[in-house]
Amino acid sequence: MNSLAFSVGRYHTPGKTKLSTTTAVKNARTTEAPTAKFPTRHQVEGSSQSQQLQLNQDQILVRRREAIGVGFAALIGAVFQGRPTAEAAETASCQFTSAPSGLAFCDKVVGTGPEAVKGQLIKAHYVGKLENGQVFDSSYNRGKPLSFRVGVGEVIQGWDQGILGGDGVPPMQAGGKRILKLPPELGYGVRGAGCRGGSCVIPPNSVLLFDVEFIGKA
Repeated sequence: MNSLAFSVGRYHTPGKTKLSTTTAVKNARTTEAPTAKFPTRHQVEGSSQSQQLQLNQDQILVRRREAIGVGFAALIGAVFQGRPTAEAAETASCQFTSAPSGLAFCDKVVGTGPEAVKGQLIKAHYVGKLENGQVFDSSYNRGKPLSFRVGVGEVIQGWDQGILGGDGVPPMQAGGKRILKLPPELGYGVRGAGCRGGSCVIPPNSVLLFDVEFIGKA
């Protein structure tokens, strides 16, 4: 296997992003200096009203900060959870057709361009996921489609069959988008992939899901 992308033979370690949020609320306290004179009734009432007003203002400020914090947390949750949830829902709603080989496919967009020819150098974008929805590789994230010769073993078997067609699978046409569901024997089998120190990015005997966009001839 040559130096193709990880999902077909090359492993890219994704960068780690660390989020850190620090929230500090400062409470102001005022201590009045002792005085030799006793305050009058009007001074006491005025001071009490002033303190009550300040207390009300402080409570309103804290509530606003709490409201902003909750809204910000909800926004972050939507950003980080919304997209995977939408993708998972799209995959779940796709009606898969199974071939005798065990490969399952679902066409999201049927292409209108020419079909790939065995041995031809083609370009394809993809997102590779485990069955639980965890993404392990994406050509979109790299901003460049994968180029390879189809049907000659440069990629995993499920890819060759899923794009070229055969054994009950129709060939993809340029411009088409298809979800491929690969059984372990058409993916990385009992060995898995990206294994190091007892753990694997793709565990052994994993069923794999690929969103494939067949761009056309390279």
